[in-house]
Amino acid sequence: MRAQDEKRPVEGRRIRLRVAAAAVAGLAVMAACTGDNLFTGPSLGGTLLGPSVEIEAPAANAVVGATDSVQVRTTVASENGVTQVTLSGVFPTGTAAYISQVVSLPNPQDTTISRFLKRSGTATGSARIIVQATDLLGGTAADTVTITINP
Repeated sequence: MRAQDEKRPVEGRRIRLRVAAAAVAGLAVMAACTGDNLFTGPSLGGTLLGPSVEIEAPAANAVVGATDSVQVRTTVASENGVTQVTLSGVFPTGTAAYISQVVSLPNPQDTTISRFLKRSGTATGSARIIVQATDLLGGTAADTVTITINP
C-alpha cells in the first residue's frame, strides 16, 4: 500500500506539469496575436497557410447608425483558389448584429468582394464584422474588424 501512496503524488505532479505546459503554450499563442484580427493563423485544412483574408471596409472603429446597413469590402486569395466567402456581424455575446451572407465562387479564384450587410434587430454597441474564406482544399482563414453601432 505504501508504494501506491508514494506514486500518487508523482502522478499528480506530472499532471500539474502537463497542465502548466499547456497553459504556457496557450499564452504563447495568444501573445503572438496582433491587432484586432481574432482569427489570424495557419489553416488546419487544405494548404499549409490556407487562404488570406483582408477586410478593406469598414475601417476599424467605424461608427454606424442603428438602422444602417454596413458595406463590407474584402480581398481574399489562396494558392488553391477561394471557393466560398462568409460575411457576418456579431455582438460580443454572439448575437447577430447583421444578417450573414455566403458568397460561393464557382471557379476558385482570388478576388475582391463587396456586399452590404443588413441589420439583424435593433441592438446597439460594439460589434465585430467577420469575413471567413474557404479555399478549394478546405483551408479556412478569417479577418475581423470591430465597429460601433450607435442608436
